[in-house]
Amino acid sequence: MKALFYKLIRPLHRPITKYLRNRLTRNFIDYPEINLPNPWELVQLQVERHLHNYLHCQAEEIKNIVIVGANYADEIPRLKRMYTKSRFVCYEPSPKWFEMLEKNYADCDYVTSKKLAISDFNGPATFYELPMPGNGSLLNPDVELWSKFNNWADKKTHAFAVEVKTLDEEMESLDSVDLLWVDVQGGEGGVLRGATKTLAKTKAVLLEIAISKSPYEGAVLFDQLDSLLRSQGFSCAGLGLDPWNYTGNAFWIKNCSDLICKKS
Repeated sequence: MKALFYKLIRPLHRPITKYLRNRLTRNFIDYPEINLPNPWELVQLQVERHLHNYLHCQAEEIKNIVIVGANYADEIPRLKRMYTKSRFVCYEPSPKWFEMLEKNYADCDYVTSKKLAISDFNGPATFYELPMPGNGSLLNPDVELWSKFNNWADKKTHAFAVEVKTLDEEMESLDSVDLLWVDVQGGEGGVLRGATKTLAKTKAVLLEIAISKSPYEGAVLFDQLDSLLRSQGFSCAGLGLDPWNYTGNAFWIKNCSDLICKKS
């Protein structure tokens, strides 16, 4: 009901609040009392709102967005407003979150949801569901370290079997990917290792990353992810970290040198 209420009154307050937001946040340097977005959120917002600018194309040219570790995919409505012709393929192995994902987009023909985990192999695996939403992983967590990383007291973890596929198998019929968005709690390396062919036809990548340590056993850190993506022609164009645990989001673009100063 709360969401519906805000949706109904949005057209009434939006012109006023938009003016105030633009006016008050035009110069953060002169207004230090105004909070900045969290660094990791800022990177995500840049991708959501300016992907087409980074790729030097029109917004309506963004067509295919793949989300691995979708949870309930609350980013889709925001992306769809910006990229009106976009279609989404979402992967989420957790039964709890997949049910919500399907429910949220049951009437949306532009969203395809698949109850799968994505990594560098095909077959069954164990998935670890942590109590904090969106923190499930194929990698076994160090629960004590995870609790410290997230300031989260509840440490109950549930493990269950899931089906795993590689992106190369899943994306075989897709001609191109404008954005590959991966948030799999340390398993990003496995996703990329199983996506060599997919990355060859991908224009931009957004990953959750850690730069020094991860609470997930066998997690691939930022330097290794960056090296893997650079070998595929990508350059890191954005990095935002949580100052508490030095995890966050990073954004890569394919063939930056060919795009510099190119008109869309």
